[in-house]
Amino acid sequence: MHKAKAFFFVCAGLFLLALAYHLGARSAGAQAPGNPVVGAFSTTSAVVTANGDVYYSKTGFTGPYQLVANVFAGGATPAPEKVKQ
Repeated sequence: MHKAKAFFFVCAGLFLLALAYHLGARSAGAQAPGNPVVGAFSTTSAVVTANGDVYYSKTGFTGPYQLVANVFAGGATPAPEKVKQ
């Protein structure tokens, strides 16, 4: 009777493993931040993100950051007009 009980637990474990895989398995992938840091200035403790936001920290790179500017805030540069001749 003891071997039958062990066999049942092994079968139940394999069944639950297959069920868990069927219900929610997908390939693992890293979750990247939506706005990664693309540049840093070591002399001023400032960082620039991908969307152009510039953050500054008074206490160095480990401290709290505050938004100080956006390099794209001026908008698009207008194209020069064609000169009529």
